[in-house]
Amino acid sequence: LWSCAVNFVRGEDSFVRAQWAARPFAWHIYPQVGEAHVAKLDAFLDRFCDGLEPASAATLCRFHHAWNGIAGRQALGEAWREFAARQAAVAAHARAWCRVLATHGDLATGLVSAAAGVIEY
Repeated sequence: LWSCAVNFVRGEDSFVRAQWAARPFAWHIYPQVGEAHVAKLDAFLDRFCDGLEPASAATLCRFHHAWNGIAGRQALGEAWREFAARQAAVAAHARAWCRVLATHGDLATGLVSAAAGVIEY
């Protein structure tokens, strides 16, 4: 993932690794009952695109939707061309996103801290 200009991933483990790779990526999310995966994808995109220039954010969202075949969305070929045209902006944002992630503590420390706040010793 760290060697590629753009990563195409499926599943949550690869999705997390793609974010840490600090490269543009497309997440092919596993379909879920009641189209819960669409809400999950959109929630991530809302958070990920925060701080990204609006036109690039819209392009990134359209590409993810097209890549996932979400009904009523733009054709994949057109979405890819738009994404490729904004790849430099998305790449810069992916690097910035990775730096933000690095400021968060690790999971084990976070769990211990959370437990310490609710468990008396």
